[in-house]
Amino acid sequence: MITKKMICAMFALGSMFFVQAHQPEESSGSVDQKEVNKQQEPITISFTMNAKGGEQGMRYFQIMLSKDFKGEATVRNVNRADWIDLTDRFTLPELERGTEEKAVFSKVSGDISDLLTPGQTYTIAFRQIVKDQTVHGAQSQIRIRNFQLAKGTEGTGTVVLDHAKAGWSLYTKGKLRPNRPNISDSQLVLRGNHGKAVGYLQVETDAWVVSTPQIWE
Repeated sequence: MITKKMICAMFALGSMFFVQAHQPEESSGSVDQKEVNKQQEPITISFTMNAKGGEQGMRYFQIMLSKDFKGEATVRNVNRADWIDLTDRFTLPELERGTEEKAVFSKVSGDISDLLTPGQTYTIAFRQIVKDQTVHGAQSQIRIRNFQLAKGTEGTGTVVLDHAKAGWSLYTKGKLRPNRPNISDSQLVLRGNHGKAVGYLQVETDAWVVSTPQIWE
């Protein structure tokens, strides 16, 4: 005779098998996302760079990206935009103290593929702050050439933006001598004041070289 206790035990055992057989599979969402990230096409900022003379070097140099910058480099436009500091994504060269003839331009590159999506507005900027030179040491000259923003593997990818197409504009803050930071057809130059006039050496200066806003496709 099947007792009530036996029926309960059989029911419980059957329920256990049913639950085990019908347990939902673990979500593969996180694994899929990792695969997506692995397959994500590289987006690389690259340029050649030389930092020469002085003591401040690249302590106050930054590579920046904004997704909401509008217009040209003016105090209003720079200050109202949100900026992402990209500097830690790049390995910058050592400060050089040789003569002009020995100046070496080092290749610098960094990936920003996690920041841009199709239809995204973006603006690239280079910034140099020069602190009081009587306290922090002499300013250093930074020169940037061969700027490129490329999509795909480095060396075989497609160049989306270069120095000529970037439409650079310059914004400066603080009392600077003429033509210290400047933009030419071949390079960007960031540097502070020089000379012996204490009034120029003590002032903190802030220089931004900013591209025109672009649309990522």
